[in-house]
Amino acid sequence: MKNKSIILGIVIIVLVCIITTGCMFYNVVDKDEFSKHFKELGYTISDKEEAKYETDTYLVASKSDVPFKIEYYEFENEVDAKKVYEKYKDSIVDYITTDSNNQETKGAVFTKTVAVSTDEYIVISRVKNTLIFIAGTNEYKNNIDTLLKDIKY
Repeated sequence: MKNKSIILGIVIIVLVCIITTGCMFYNVVDKDEFSKHFKELGYTISDKEEAKYETDTYLVASKSDVPFKIEYYEFENEVDAKKVYEKYKDSIVDYITTDSNNQETKGAVFTKTVAVSTDEYIVISRVKNTLIFIAGTNEYKNNIDTLLKDIKY
């Protein structure tokens, strides 16, 4: 009986850690992994475009037959990434409609906002010191969600 209680306690602790930190579900994708992953999907990766916010690394993945770009930011530290995440979120707050499709998810190492307007589907996803921003149309919602899920953002 005592062994069952110990095992149950360990299982509960592990589940609480997974739920509260998200460590098992999110990983940091560095610039090389980002480039490699999206190149394999046929995207062109550019580091020549001007970033909206100051960053150590700014990459843009684009594809001629896809009407959205994937912006990737890598910052020196998590504090800077959080600041830019909040700036991006503030910049779209007046634009989005208030309904159940808009959501923000937070964890110990990540934050993610999904904003849906009449026409657009926007995702801002931060994991540790990296951030990904995508603004596409509602028509491409599933594509955007799949791309982010593949890299665990």
